Order: sequence, then C-alpha cells, then structure tokens
Amino acid sequence: MSVKSRYNRQELLSFIGKSGQQKLLEGSVAVVGLGALGTVAAEILARAGVGKLVIVDRDIVEITDLQRQLLYDEGDVGKPKALATAGKLRRINSEIAIVSAAADIDRKNISKTVGKPDVVLDCTDNLETRFLINEYCLKNKLVWVHAAAIRETAQLMAFDFRATNQQPCFSCIFGNSAAEGTCDTVGVLSSATAIIAAMQATAAIKLLIGFAATPEMLRLNVLQNELTKIAVKKNPNCSSCGKDSKYNYLGGRKTKSAVVMCGRGSYQIKGKTVDVAKLKLRLLRMEENVADFGECISFRNITLFKDGRALIKADSAEKAKADYARYVGA
Repeated sequence: MSVKSRYNRQELLSFIGKSGQQKLLEGSVAVVGLGALGTVAAEILARAGVGKLVIVDRDIVEITDLQRQLLYDEGDVGKPKALATAGKLRRINSEIAIVSAAADIDRKNISKTVGKPDVVLDCTDNLETRFLINEYCLKNKLVWVHAAAIRETAQLMAFDFRATNQQPCFSCIFGNSAAEGTCDTVGVLSSATAIIAAMQATAAIKLLIGFAATPEMLRLNVLQNELTKIAVKKNPNCSSCGKDSKYNYLGGRKTKSAVVMCGRGSYQIKGKTVDVAKLKLRLLRMEENVADFGECISFRNITLFKDGRALIKADSAEKAKADYARYVGA
C-alpha cells in the first residue's frame, strides 16, 4: 500500500493537483503581523505546505488576544508572538521552513526582515505599516495581499506589482484615509477576522499556483451575511505609484514616532540596542522576577527586546518613558 501525501486532500482538487502542490512546496510567503489575521493565515499556509514562511510581529501575547487570535492559548500569554507562532507552526508541519522575527517593521529593517518572498501578507493593525509594505512591494515588484477587520466587517485586496505598474496600489485607495479605530477601542468579532484571514490565505495559495490578482476589493459583513466586490481604479496622482510618485514611508519622509501606543495602556518605545543578558543579571541581583524568552526579557510592566525596543504597560506615554529610563536608560 502506498503512503499518501499529507497534502492528499488538496492535491485531489483539480486546480491544485500534484503540480500545484509542488509550487506551494517551492513557494515562500511573509506574514507581517501575527494577531487575529496572521495566526489564522499562517496556520492555513503551514498546513497547506507552503515551503517557507517568514513570520513577523512586534508584540507579545496578552489575555485579551485569546478571544480572536486562534493559534494562542493561555500558556502563551507574555510570550513574543513571533516566537510563540513559530513553535506552534513547527509542531504543525516540521517539513517546511519557518523564519521568525520579533521585530517592528520599519523602513530600515523591512528589506532584511521580510526579504523578497513570492507573496507578502499584510496582517497588521496600523496604516503606517501598510503604506510601508505597499511602497516596499512597489519598489521591489512584489505581490502582496492586504486584509483588515474591525467590528463585524472586514476587507481584502491583492496587489500584484510583479509585471506591471498599471494596477492601483494601496495608496491609490487609502492615501487620504484616517484610522476609524482599532479592535482595542471599538472591538471586533472573531468570526470576521477568521473568515477574512482564511480568504487571505486562499488568495496567497492562488497566487503561488498561478492565479492572477484582480483589481477589486472584497468587503465582508458577517452580521449581515454580505460579501461585496468593489472595483477600484489607479490614481494617476497617487503619492506612491503616480507620475510624480515619492516613497514617503520607505524614504523616511513619514516615520513612526519613538513612542507608539500599541493598545489600551500599552506603549512601544524604540530605544538603543541593549545587552539583554547583562540587564537580566542586574535585575536578578535586584531580586526582580525576570522571564527570559531568548529574543526578549519580561519584568514588571516591561518587555524588552535585544534591539532596545520595549513594550511598556503604563497610564501615559510620559510614564512609559520614565519607566524605560529607570530600568533601561535614557
């Protein structure tokens, strides 16, 4: 009796087959953001046999994440999402390559961290990073898939810059948009995030096996059971891909502030590179409780990464900066 491939059930699909499965095994996807969208999309792609997954996230798992971030459990609370996800995916499929980065994507590290995969998935929760991904993919002629969800609604669109620059880019559509809130402030239904993330993973699979991206946005309302297709057009005056285009985010004209609020009562501070092992010893001598996750340490209200970036629970940005200065240095 022959041993069936672990991917047998999807190889039976006529549009995949063995040849399509081989393309998946040879393919690579970068998943930027490992929250409600990224955890679902990354798990689907790992189970589907995508040969290499690059997974990136700046945050740690919190108890409020468990309502919608389906890959995590209570034992993951406090751990960096990139490391927790990598461990789960390797247990799900040990035959594929998993590259993880506990990093905050910016114009200086995006090339090294994301690289040039076959597909980039935007599973982030802020417009600045999305604009940066858009410009990075434009410049490097990559294909990427945007997804987002809030309240009971979600949206999805693929942008393919591999062969032509005639398709609209993210800035064509959202160039003058302001955030309408986040799940931290207005909430989100976990079914909305799970459905749109599954569709995002499906879009990545389709692109890897040869399907073309279509210039339309999908809008989903799970409460009303509505799925709408919206045609979008290229903006000739777009700041990113128009005739007088400038890479505002990739070029550093627009940047993130040093102190960023990641959620209610949580701030990110980008500081100098820190000798985490040395700081850990100093904290232990002070009889502080320190959890060591390899890429970062956690103590009191602070999670500190090797690059000096810190996530701090505080009532204000001023208090977060004060705590950073007290334990890490100005």
